[in-house]
Amino acid sequence: MGVDNVQAACLAKGIKHCGYHVCILGTIGAGKTVWSHALEDVIIEKEGRCEGLWEPVETNPLLPLYYQDPKRYAFSMQVNMLNKRYEQQLLAQDLALAGVSSVQDSSMFGDSCFVEMLKDDGILCDEEVTVYSELFANMSRSVMYPSLVIYLDCPPETAKQRVIKRGRECEKDISIYYLASLKLQIEKLIKEFYRYTFVKEINVSCDMTPDEIKSQAYMIYDELQMMRNKPILSRMGV
Repeated sequence: MGVDNVQAACLAKGIKHCGYHVCILGTIGAGKTVWSHALEDVIIEKEGRCEGLWEPVETNPLLPLYYQDPKRYAFSMQVNMLNKRYEQQLLAQDLALAGVSSVQDSSMFGDSCFVEMLKDDGILCDEEVTVYSELFANMSRSVMYPSLVIYLDCPPETAKQRVIKRGRECEKDISIYYLASLKLQIEKLIKEFYRYTFVKEINVSCDMTPDEIKSQAYMIYDELQMMRNKPILSRMGV
């Protein structure tokens, strides 16, 4: 059954949000994984189950190669991430329809921000961008927007400090310019998201304790509860 038919069937039966799909966006070092785990813990506490969908950093063989030689590996890196995120997106939709919530520490939509940035910086050529864009468009026909998008607004300087602190060898040379360019593209995407689904922006320029983040996660969950009278998931592109 196609996405449109699934959506129509659910709405005809009066089905609302069965499970939530929450996506957390932000630049590198913003704290996406920390916030995702906190929200996952809260949803498990409230609902008994929640699936975390994590960025495949440690298991991605292309990531260190990309940082070593962006011009050579940028395209293969982005296609690989698109494939992984698409797989997660379909899983999140299946879980939501089965009554299970999920939290994702980025998305295929967020990955497209890297492509825009790499295009502007001349790292991806026009032909590579065209291929990626066509592939993304074809995949997008079978996906829906998340129930809620959380944007962690983090200054590039703060993000850089956090990247240094966590100590991943492949990230040591990430520049503030790179982080600022990425942040600009993400903010453009966030403006688009406001047209299609719920968005919550959180300023994370100051470090927060685990208890403070957990407290925020409880409030986010309460806001999710108020969305239960909305359609199951917003259809992408409508």
